[in-house]
Amino acid sequence: MIQFLSDNIDQLDLALDQLAVSDRNFDRFALMLVDNVVELTLHRFIQDSANQNELWGRFSDHKHDPKLIQKGLGQNFDSKARVSRKLGFFDDALCESLLNLHSFRNSSYHKGLRHEGILHSLSIFYFTCACEILTAYKPTIWCWSSTDKISYRAKKYLGEARSFNQEEAFQAAYSRLREVAAHMGKSLIADLALDMRSTIESVDESIRFLSEDGPDRKSRNEVVVDSQAWPFAFTDEGKRFAYEGGYIGKTVGGLVDWIIKNYSWQVSADPIPSWRSRLESLSREDDEHKALKKYCDFMRQTEDIRSQIDESAAQLDGHIQQQIDIMRGK
Repeated sequence: MIQFLSDNIDQLDLALDQLAVSDRNFDRFALMLVDNVVELTLHRFIQDSANQNELWGRFSDHKHDPKLIQKGLGQNFDSKARVSRKLGFFDDALCESLLNLHSFRNSSYHKGLRHEGILHSLSIFYFTCACEILTAYKPTIWCWSSTDKISYRAKKYLGEARSFNQEEAFQAAYSRLREVAAHMGKSLIADLALDMRSTIESVDESIRFLSEDGPDRKSRNEVVVDSQAWPFAFTDEGKRFAYEGGYIGKTVGGLVDWIIKNYSWQVSADPIPSWRSRLESLSREDDEHKALKKYCDFMRQTEDIRSQIDESAAQLDGHIQQQIDIMRGK
């Protein structure tokens, strides 16, 4: 157990070194280090609960739901977080933040997304969440093995392993780690708001471009619906909707026009005003967990329409460039 906990401190101290550089590549490495500490700690907590079940099972019914425990011991991070919450390890707000923060780790590591404007403050916030989890973790037993090797990084916080009151020393280490991270700045909410503002302004400009600079002038509401209708018309769902609705036309343009008039669009009007209201709500937030949730909810809920509008704008830009080349005789 001492080895496991001291290795966590080692990784967190290494993460602090990366965060101190304030470079996106180092921030990404720090995020992965912190994420690993969190996942391992969640797994160890659930394993402790499984061990409690085995002990209780000798004398009475299980202390915890065995099916729940089994789900948490799998490979899925989200399951580990949700099971740990149900077992009382932490509250709903921290659980929600862990799920969101892990998603940034995945998109950064697996998809190569940079999240440049928010990655540094996200990593610091994740770091403080990890310290909160470690502080709450209470091992079933504190044990020292002669094979345990405490790293130099961990010794900076713990001292000589055999000479300390183990629980007090680790609690002090977590407090110290969290204190150091706090001195790196606390700009999460401001960074999230700035990134959200930039996202909204980009889509706003795309809608303006489609409305004013296309072959035909269109209202902003028409632009939003058109951006959804064209890709939808070529999906299996779109074709099925037209067939079941009785569309009998032959042209693609006719199909799109019919779908525009008859389909119930999730986003049927210019979304920018409501998005700006959500931005104002985020900007006024003073709770980092709530701010992160508002930001992530917004980005997930608007992902499809943002992508569709951006794609429409890119196609119009390509058409304009093609016409310019034709005029130039290329």
